[in-house]
Order: sequence, then structure tokens, then C-alpha cells
Amino acid sequence: MSGSSPQPVVSPDEPGSLGATTPAWLVHLRRVVNVVVPLVLGYLMVLAAVPREHLEGPQKDRHDKLVAAMKQISLSQTWSMYAPDPGRGHFYMRIKAYDADGTVRELDETFMAEHGWGTARAWNRSRLDIWQHAVTRRIDQVNRNRTWYLRGVCLREARRGYDVKRLEMTRVYRRIRAPEQVREGKDLLGPTKIKKAQDGSCRVKIIQDMIELDRARRGETEADRG
Repeated sequence: MSGSSPQPVVSPDEPGSLGATTPAWLVHLRRVVNVVVPLVLGYLMVLAAVPREHLEGPQKDRHDKLVAAMKQISLSQTWSMYAPDPGRGHFYMRIKAYDADGTVRELDETFMAEHGWGTARAWNRSRLDIWQHAVTRRIDQVNRNRTWYLRGVCLREARRGYDVKRLEMTRVYRRIRAPEQVREGKDLLGPTKIKKAQDGSCRVKIIQDMIELDRARRGETEADRG
């Protein structure tokens, strides 16, 4: 209504409000519950997140029961929330090229596999470094990015004048040692492990087409190829 003055906003806990009929002890209890319950839940979530291997005897059983109970009310929390796929080691790729004339060459990628350990590369990566890291991960799984990387290597070597028949990629891996092992005087990284990653033929049609198109775009002739 025009001319009416605004009504003051009154807290439900203040005398004269609609909430004034609530007993004072109940108001205080509600405040205590609102503080205590979140603190208890937070404490239980931290306990449930403690790695099981750090506990002993009956503590493991209590920990398992707590985790099961937290899952029932959808309050399960693990370290995987913060690091779902943590790195457990350092690795580099190596690539060998098998040329049509029988020559076997170690390509550019092998340099880091021989000299990259202990360098600052992990904290100062170029886009190429990140790309190489991505295609070398999970070598036991199919990775189309890895396939395309090898195709790009075929093209790169063709530009340099090499007639590559086949490429062979391996991964050189060194696991990060546990802190207690490092404290005992062992190196930060464990021994070198080499594992087959993927082979790639440079003779397939899609790669030959890429090479021919690249030559045409750069104006390279048959005479230029020698």
C-alpha cells in the first residue's frame, strides 16, 4: 500500500518474532549441533582417508568398517580424489629407424632417454616435451596419438632425405623410490627398465601420401631427392 512504512526484519530468535515461541534451550542445542556435526564428519572423513597400510592390527579392521559405513551415506573419501592418476616414475621414449639400405639409426628422441635423468625437464617442458610424454604413457594400451606421432616421425625423416621402412619405439622407465629408501642413501630413481611400446611402418599408404603431399607443397622434385 502506498504510504506504508517498511517492516523491520526480525530474526526468528529475537523476542517478539514468530520464532520466539521456540524454547531457548532448543535454539542453543540447534546451534551446537550445527557446529559439532560438521566437525565430527570432517574428522571421520580424515580418518577414512588415512592409507590402510599405515595402520596396525585392530586399527585396520576399524578403518575398514569406518570406510564401509562412510560409503553407505556417500561420504567416502580417498586420496585418489586429489591425485587420481599419480606419476610413479620418470620415462622417455627411444625410437630406432630401420632404413631401406639396411641402416639402423637412433633418432632424436633417444637423446633424452640417455641424458634426461636428473635434469629440470619435468618442470620446464616445451609443447613437444609434453606431447612426447603423453604418447609414451600407458604403453600397454592402444594410443592413436602414439600412432600419429610415429607417422610424423616418418615424415620428419623423409624431409631429411632418409628412406625409412620401419620405426621401433621403446620406453625407458625409472620408478621413483620410496622416501625411506632415499633416506637410506639410494638414488631417487630406481634402475632402468626398457619396454616395447609400438612399431610403425613408414610404407603404409596414408604415410606415403603425407610424404608426397609434403614434397609437393615444398616444391621438391625427383631430382632434389637424388
